[in-house]
Amino acid sequence: MFDKTYTQESIDILVPISYLAMKFAIKKRNLINIVKSINDALNAKKEKLAAERLVNGFTTAYTHYGVGGARSIATVGGDALEAFKYNHTREDGGTAINNVVFDGTTYSLPFDYAAYKAAIRTASLWVDPRGNPRPGNLDTLVCKKGSSVAFKAKEILGAIKAGKIPESMDNDGSGAPAFKILELDYLTSDVYWFMFDSKRALTDMEGFQFIESEPNNVDPVNIVFKNRETQFAGHSLFQLGHNDVTRCWVASAGDNATT
Repeated sequence: MFDKTYTQESIDILVPISYLAMKFAIKKRNLINIVKSINDALNAKKEKLAAERLVNGFTTAYTHYGVGGARSIATVGGDALEAFKYNHTREDGGTAINNVVFDGTTYSLPFDYAAYKAAIRTASLWVDPRGNPRPGNLDTLVCKKGSSVAFKAKEILGAIKAGKIPESMDNDGSGAPAFKILELDYLTSDVYWFMFDSKRALTDMEGFQFIESEPNNVDPVNIVFKNRETQFAGHSLFQLGHNDVTRCWVASAGDNATT
């Protein structure tokens, strides 16, 4: 497969408290809450960055806005293309690979039962780096929490589990398997939806990668000699990205157009 270099990034948080505030206004339980808040903030930052990788998976770069200002984050993988694309390069130079939901006529279908079957079709056409058939088994749906996709997915899943064809009055059994639903807080699009093969996506070879050299750290308390200010801080070192996401994820922008 293609190779990709990952560069670790440092996320840092600093909470300064004046000497007078520490002396007269801070209680012991407040100090415990400060430490917990630092850890929660680091986790939230990771979740936000991870969700942005999905939302911006149809582009090669996007602008991330943080406390330090705006910065550009590249989203290309080992083949120098965005995560979700209809023409991913193949290692042997053969016909390109597609991982945008496609029913044979239309790309990026809005989520419904027909679109779910189109996602299965898309994954069934995947091949390995030498062009041999290597279909994926999509078992997890990812969407924004409380979105129209989430509600539609629960309706479809309920019908499938009841042995009925979703969105139909027929009582014949569904031809598509059941799936898990993963609703994310930090996804910003109501209509974007994604599916992945968990057996492949959770390895270090394929799918999105979270590479961590240092987990959340709450640093030792620092006292500034000049003004006796107390500083609480925390940091984490990690990187997010993907090398070969093509063969385990599919995505749809829900607009019948995005490729």
